[in-house]
Amino acid sequence: MWWNLNEVIVARNDGLPLDWAALSPSGRVLVEIGFGNGEFLEFLGRSNPDKLVVGVEVSQWCAAKGARRVLAAGLTNVRIMHGDARFLLRYCFAPESVEKVYMNFPCPWPKARHAQRRVTVPAFAGLINYLLEPGGSFELATDVDWYADETAEVFASCASFRAEPVVKNPERPYVTKYERKWKAMDKDTWLLVIRKEGRLEEKPETEEEWPMECEANTKKSVKEVLGALRGAEGAGVGGKGHWVFREAFLSEEGVGLLLVITADEGFEQHFYLKVLPHHSGVTIKVDSVGHPYRTPAMRAALLKALAEAQN
Repeated sequence: MWWNLNEVIVARNDGLPLDWAALSPSGRVLVEIGFGNGEFLEFLGRSNPDKLVVGVEVSQWCAAKGARRVLAAGLTNVRIMHGDARFLLRYCFAPESVEKVYMNFPCPWPKARHAQRRVTVPAFAGLINYLLEPGGSFELATDVDWYADETAEVFASCASFRAEPVVKNPERPYVTKYERKWKAMDKDTWLLVIRKEGRLEEKPETEEEWPMECEANTKKSVKEVLGALRGAEGAGVGGKGHWVFREAFLSEEGVGLLLVITADEGFEQHFYLKVLPHHSGVTIKVDSVGHPYRTPAMRAALLKALAEAQN
């Protein structure tokens, strides 16, 4: 069976943050981070027909599988975003716009070098504080006891949150496939619920919009521009993030492609800059394939390419 996955998967990278409330029958929004095979996401959609459910998943394969599941179930109140939640939740959602956030059995990243990927770091608590409306909640289900305890401690250190006692082997309205297998092995699970009781003291400024295409008046050829840029690297706008130019390609028609890698607070993107000839120089544009997001590192990379072409 063929489905139009774009009916469910949202790949907008402009006009952020998105107006999710406009897609919700009641204006209320739920989010699941890392939905895996999508069964809990489907449960949320079925049991909350008056709300919009947004699933955020870093795995492209899981995002596509979840979208097929949603379409097969005939759910019209579920949307999916593919990418790193640390970026998507901050830039694609308005502050204090989500009622509940769910995470089911995330990897605990036990090694010290992976600690920043855990939900137990203060930066994640800050992200959830940005996302949740006052009175909202964050729910974490895990099979690692210390992970639940550590998460509770980190969130409790933020004045906006109140952590409820961690519940061992809770009764949940829906038991996922992973949880069923775990319980079949007679192993324990834990549930942590965090309540947001405060408000953001200062809401972030709206991100500035800027073009993804620009023209450079230059005598340099496309080949010369590519040669000057390849291997260059630097910091993002405002010192945020990092960018680097990698491989460069030149077609027989004289169109250049430059591979760019950017990192913004752990959110990494790989995309291409197109360099095309025009009557008074070159045009430099961000290739839309892959729907890269306008991050500080991306903007700095584009500005660097423009400056190099004009020199």
